[in-house]
Amino acid sequence: MSHVLPRPLPESETATLSALQLERLIKTAMHVERVWLLPRRDSFLVRELCVSDDIENSIPRVRYLAFVSDHYLLSLGSGGKINLWKINDVFAPFAAEVYVTYASSTWYPCAYHMNTAGSILAIALTHVELVAARVLTISLDTGGLSDSGPPLLVTQGEFSIFPPQVIRAIDADLELALLSNTALSFEVVNWRTKAQATIALRANDPGDLWNGITAMRICGPYILVFRMHTVEAYPLPSHISSGVGEHSDILPQLTFRFPHTMTYRRVSLTKTTCIKDDESEIYGLSALANDLFHGIFHFYVKLAVRALPSLSVSPLGVRPMAVASPQFDVAPLPEDLSQPLAPPVPFGIVQDTRTFVSAWALGDYGRRGIWVARSRTNMIRTVVAFTNPPDVSNTLGETRVWNNDLLQANIDSERPRLINGQVVHDIPLRGWS
Repeated sequence: MSHVLPRPLPESETATLSALQLERLIKTAMHVERVWLLPRRDSFLVRELCVSDDIENSIPRVRYLAFVSDHYLLSLGSGGKINLWKINDVFAPFAAEVYVTYASSTWYPCAYHMNTAGSILAIALTHVELVAARVLTISLDTGGLSDSGPPLLVTQGEFSIFPPQVIRAIDADLELALLSNTALSFEVVNWRTKAQATIALRANDPGDLWNGITAMRICGPYILVFRMHTVEAYPLPSHISSGVGEHSDILPQLTFRFPHTMTYRRVSLTKTTCIKDDESEIYGLSALANDLFHGIFHFYVKLAVRALPSLSVSPLGVRPMAVASPQFDVAPLPEDLSQPLAPPVPFGIVQDTRTFVSAWALGDYGRRGIWVARSRTNMIRTVVAFTNPPDVSNTLGETRVWNNDLLQANIDSERPRLINGQVVHDIPLRGWS
């Protein structure tokens, strides 16, 4: 085939698919690749009926929206309402119907996670008084639906929270929740067994005023913690969940520090990949982050557990936005990866400098991304999409580790390539919240 496409599913999942199912996967991947950077002409708006006379307090406010397994849209409301919308056709004009709904005045949704098999969606809720948490699950295996109606959210466990903390992440396979509220420590809780552990965070660098947690992820025997200035890996306590603490060796804590000029207040993560054999165990994921004064950054995190534990962060791309400075473009990867990369070519001032970015996200496999930005000189939000070079995943083993000189405006063949974003939609600010 002449197309270079991301693998739509892990090899373990595609091995059991029929020839027709594989053909559909390939056609879908080709279609998405072809239309991803094309302009979107139509918007869609999901409305809920307000039945109260108090309009100001009855308007539903969505705290979080997420696409789940390419077939569902999950909305977590500020009023304790959960809606899971089923998308009938991802390529047709957007149409969705409520697949399942849940509402409570005392429990508020705050995190979600899909299990590895893609069949169970877990949603964590926090009590309104921040004294307890509850975990609900729903089966997305639609093949077994009965005539009695759609599946329901089922309570799988509850646990107390003291002192009050924020649920940063949950893991549906391990039945674990990760909580934190300060830059001093975080909690690990098993909602089935009620086992709990407190892990102290590494102390801040003397130059850090605040190094709060922005995201967390469990990677094998480690907990990966993304903070404003660092990425850190902490060994998962062996007593929390069976099957995770199989390593008899005492694992070290690992830390990677971003250049001191960087501050990332939120990060979008891809799915975690794992390469494991008798001699090595390596976890990897991509991340997209925004620094208010520098722009959008795309990087790859590699966590090696065996043979020698290590943590590295490699830059894949950058889109300067806030500081107008000379930049350098890097030529596309050659088809023959054994050939050296061409030196960067200066192209002057980036066109979208002095721009405020309000939201950004990566796809599950890190091949595509999107951000929403607004120039300081107009009243329109622009939706910008981008794709990675087709062979970027093949060069991760040779990617240079980030260092403090990468943002300097000089000719440097080690610089990450410019993220070439394309505007795909405009959203007027008037009439939108």
